[in-house]
Amino acid sequence: MRTKCHWLGAMAALVLGLMPVQSVRAATEALDWNVEDQKDVTCIFGEITVLASVKNIYFCGCQWDGVGGYCGIQDLESDRRTIFSIWDTSPKLHPRVTAADPQTVFNRFGGEGEGAHTHMLYDWKFGQMFRFFLHKSPAAKPRATDTRFYVFDAAGKKWRQIATIESPNGPKNQGTAFEGICSWIENIGGQADVAVPKVALYNLWIGSNLEHMKRLTHTGGESGSGRWGQWHGQYFLAEGSKEQLADCFAAQMHKYGQPLFGKDGHELPPLPDEPLAPGVLEELLNLPPAPPTTDKPRK
Repeated sequence: MRTKCHWLGAMAALVLGLMPVQSVRAATEALDWNVEDQKDVTCIFGEITVLASVKNIYFCGCQWDGVGGYCGIQDLESDRRTIFSIWDTSPKLHPRVTAADPQTVFNRFGGEGEGAHTHMLYDWKFGQMFRFFLHKSPAAKPRATDTRFYVFDAAGKKWRQIATIESPNGPKNQGTAFEGICSWIENIGGQADVAVPKVALYNLWIGSNLEHMKRLTHTGGESGSGRWGQWHGQYFLAEGSKEQLADCFAAQMHKYGQPLFGKDGHELPPLPDEPLAPGVLEELLNLPPAPPTTDKPRK
């Protein structure tokens, strides 16, 4: 259950209509998580801690195969936000948003691929963990699957359901489970200075239900102009010039220790198989619902 997802970074930028197709630069730094021993994954819990960034960067927390989709956080010129989108099951089978937080924007997207898009303004902070949760389950509509996306609102100290996207099950692609999982950093449209450091720590847990969540402890990384590896007991992705990244890592070592750099095409020793943090499971078992919505786009 592996996936190579760099080319999908271009599609992520198109979701917001930020760039014409020809000017989009795909993701170059990625973690290709090893989930080969995990079956029927319907739950994903993730953590992203951004340590350095610049405008026009997308930190993809998780992208998956099956009926493909992705979620994460962005640092844009005008704001910071969290996004969650799912591609069409087929040209004639389209997902739709059936529930959404009052502050969630949602609509159809096009370009390289089509599907249902949602985003919400979210002023995430450097060094502050961004937590998210994805859950797949049978939809109320026959032969369809719901994917729910939640984030922990650090300011409000509560979980919020950003949206539910209902996807029709296809004859060959049911989309009832998360498959081939990866995380990556994207320079949206190639607008960000590639020399300036962008660094984020990643943690993921997956399972067939909340009671059987397992930490993803090993991954193979790939880098274009950046680095990947393990740092502070987590995996990291980084982009930037060699000199500026070295300075960035050095400035954080007093807090996070010495990073262990990976080599493309190889896996580092696995991380400890740690359970979810105390209290997290209870929180996830009592998540609030988002109010139902209509098919009318919200801009």
